[in-house]
Amino acid sequence: MAEHFFDSSDKKRALVFGGGGARGSFEIGVWKALDELAFYPDIVTGTSVGALNGALYILGNLEEAEKMWKRIETDNIFDIKVPLEIESFRDYRRTMTGFLIKIIRNKGVSSKPLEQLIHHYLNDELEIRKSPITFGLSTTNFKKRKIEYFFLEDIAYGKLNDYLIASSAMFPAVQMKTIDGTPYVDGGYINNIPVNMALDKNPEQIIIVDIKGPGLIKYDYRIEDSEALWIQTKWPLGEMLLFDKNRTEINIKLGYLETMKLAKPKTYTGLWYTFERDKLEEENRQFYLILNELLEGKRSENLTHYIEEERHQVLLLRELSTRWGKAITEKDLLIALTELTGKLFNMRPDKVYSLLDYQRKLLYRVDKLKKEQFAEPIEELKPVYTLSGKEWTEEFFETLPFISNRRLVIEISDQIEEDVINWNHPLYRFFIRTRPFPFALALYIRYLRIKMQ
Repeated sequence: MAEHFFDSSDKKRALVFGGGGARGSFEIGVWKALDELAFYPDIVTGTSVGALNGALYILGNLEEAEKMWKRIETDNIFDIKVPLEIESFRDYRRTMTGFLIKIIRNKGVSSKPLEQLIHHYLNDELEIRKSPITFGLSTTNFKKRKIEYFFLEDIAYGKLNDYLIASSAMFPAVQMKTIDGTPYVDGGYINNIPVNMALDKNPEQIIIVDIKGPGLIKYDYRIEDSEALWIQTKWPLGEMLLFDKNRTEINIKLGYLETMKLAKPKTYTGLWYTFERDKLEEENRQFYLILNELLEGKRSENLTHYIEEERHQVLLLRELSTRWGKAITEKDLLIALTELTGKLFNMRPDKVYSLLDYQRKLLYRVDKLKKEQFAEPIEELKPVYTLSGKEWTEEFFETLPFISNRRLVIEISDQIEEDVINWNHPLYRFFIRTRPFPFALALYIRYLRIKMQ
């Protein structure tokens, strides 16, 4: 179990930071949690932004590193201007088009602002070299098309920042970095998580932070001989080249919460969100009691005829498992429905919830959206950070009347509550077969309304 990973401090430990541009703020949250858990590595390796965070970790000033990340905007890193706020898909598309034009025209965006930032915050190479922690980074030799691995002893004094910049040069989006006549680009292209570097130093425990950057991940079979813990999140962490303060805040909290869930599974639970485990067993009993009443026709006679059929239950569970990202068991069903409904109605993932508080806030959003009749996006559903292209697409679909899952969940839950649906009608059966997701969430909303009575 993961919690035992943090019990002993007498083992040789390693920490590996993956690459992923702006998503690297997640790693600061992991660092914060590891400090609270008294997990102190003997070895730190990283590539791209993971190398930068690794160097900051060696210096040991978490507060300063967090302040740095929270100040960063895109034009602090790259020589390109972006809108003060990207509030629409149009703003997003214009920003990404600007990147593309500059990339083509200049063979990559200048990273001079990034270099200045690195020289400001990583200005004490001697302090890094004096650390008892072994530090390594990787970068790709562009001429040889091969990755190269460097520990501090392999880097000439005074050149560390050059190699950190080289490791982070996401060519062709960012101009490559030339060191002593050799052109280098991002280390993540060939191995985005340099686990092998850490394993070369024979750790007994290793934590790997995966922020889903681009490029390859080379599997090293030696990891099977170590205690290994992967820390990642189901949530998208944003576009790699768009640095947004609000997104940074949330990513840091996600990194912290994902680590704490692994370290304290008896205290916290959740795949997408973080819930207190207190009273979860009691809630599960109540959930299955009401579900059983639905199946027996005590709550909705018409509905029972549909959901009592095993093939229909299998269809719903399969759809929910796919969207949740994990096979759902009897123990997981309540949490899966809770999280998937919360995701659809944009519940924020950056805090610890009691289940009851979460459910009340969720019903408030559902009722407010119903009352507003979808005329305008309600304040609670508006994104609080810059969305990625995929997220903008999902939000766009939620504005379409016959496509929006939010609309369908509300409309179906109302009809279930009034018990007016003719479940034997071919049209309804066809609809539920083709759109099982909103139907399943509508059942959950019905459960919440019964529970809150």
